[in-house]
Amino acid sequence: MCPLLNKIFHYILLFVVAFLLFACDKVSIPRLTHEDKHEPRIPVTITYAFAPNLLTYTQTVGGCGLPYTIPVGEIISKTFLQVGQEQFNGVRAEPPVGEAQGVSPDGYRVVLSLQQFGFDPVTRSGQEDRYDVFVDLKLHAVYEDANGTSLAQSPLTYHQKVRLWVPELTSQSVSCHTGQIDGTVEDAAESLAKQMIGVFPQLVQLSTGQQPTAPQPGSPPPALQSPAVGVSSPAPPVATPSVQFRTKLIDANRNLVLEGGEAIILLIETTNVSETSIPSAYVELRGTPTLVEAFKRVAPLPVPLGSFKPGEKRTAEIRGRLGQVTEYIQGELIIGIILSEGMPPGRHTVRAEIQPGPTRKPTSRSPRR
Repeated sequence: MCPLLNKIFHYILLFVVAFLLFACDKVSIPRLTHEDKHEPRIPVTITYAFAPNLLTYTQTVGGCGLPYTIPVGEIISKTFLQVGQEQFNGVRAEPPVGEAQGVSPDGYRVVLSLQQFGFDPVTRSGQEDRYDVFVDLKLHAVYEDANGTSLAQSPLTYHQKVRLWVPELTSQSVSCHTGQIDGTVEDAAESLAKQMIGVFPQLVQLSTGQQPTAPQPGSPPPALQSPAVGVSSPAPPVATPSVQFRTKLIDANRNLVLEGGEAIILLIETTNVSETSIPSAYVELRGTPTLVEAFKRVAPLPVPLGSFKPGEKRTAEIRGRLGQVTEYIQGELIIGIILSEGMPPGRHTVRAEIQPGPTRKPTSRSPRR
C-alpha cells in the first residue's frame, strides 16, 4: 500500500509543477514603480529646420579593429525631436526630416547647424574593445518667431570623456557591437537638446517684452534653472542688451584632472555684443557641490563683473581651491551670466574629473640626542 501511495503522491507533485510552469507563462507580476511627475510643457510649438551640413554628416571610427560609420546627423535630428516632444506642446520638422510648412502662429522656428564633431580615443592601443574617448559636439541654434524674425542665437556645446565597450559580435571579427558608439552620440545630442530647451523661458520673456532682473551680490539666483548655454543677439548688434561669453577651467598642474586641495582658476571672457550699455553683470556658479564650494572658499557668489560699454570685451579670473576629496567623481560646473538689463545669456557647462589629492609620505625624523 505504501508504494502505491508514493506513486500517487509523485504523480500529483508532477501535475502541480507542470501547472505552475504553465501558469508562470501566463501570469504577469506587476512592476514596482514610482509615479512619474513630469514638469509642465512649455506652451509653444517648435518647428525644427536642420541644416544640410548637420543631416548628412557621418564620421567613420574604429570598432573592434573594423571601420564603423556613425550616422551623426540622423542621431542628432531624431534625438532633438524625441526630447522636444516631452518638453513642448508641439514639435515638428521641415523637410527632409518632416513635412512642416511654415511656423505655427504661437510657435518658434529653430535652425540647427553643425559646427564641430569629434570622437577621439584617449586610452586605446591596438584593437582594444574597451577604451576611453573624448566626445566633442558643437551645434549652433538660431531662434526665429512666426514671422521669420531672428530673435537670438546660441552655441550648444558638449565635451565629455566616456568609457566604451565595442566587442566583436563573432569570433571571426567580421562585425562589431557598435551600440555604445551610437548611444554615446545620442547622449551628447540629448544634452544639447536640453540646453536648447533651457533657452526658451528666457526667449519667451524677450519676445513678450518681459525683462528679467539681476540679483544683488549674495542674494539667491533666479528661479529659472533649466540647463542652457550662452544666448546672444545675432549679428549685427542690436539695441537689446546682450552678451556672449566663453569659459575655461584651469587646474594648477594643467593635467585636466582636478585633485583635492588643488588651486583652480575659472576664466570668463564676456563681450557686450549689443549697442546698449549694460549697467551690471554677475557670474553665478552651480553644479557639483565640491566644485562650487571650491570657489566659495575664496569669494562670495554671485561674483560681480561690473558694467559693460557697447562692444566691450573683458576677461574675469575667478580663483578657487578644492577641499578634501575622498573618492573619484565626475564634476560638473554650470556657469551663468546674470544681466541687470537685457536678455540673460544662459549658462555654459564644464565637466571635469575630480580625484583625491596626492598623499604626503610622513618624513622620518632622527631622535634628538
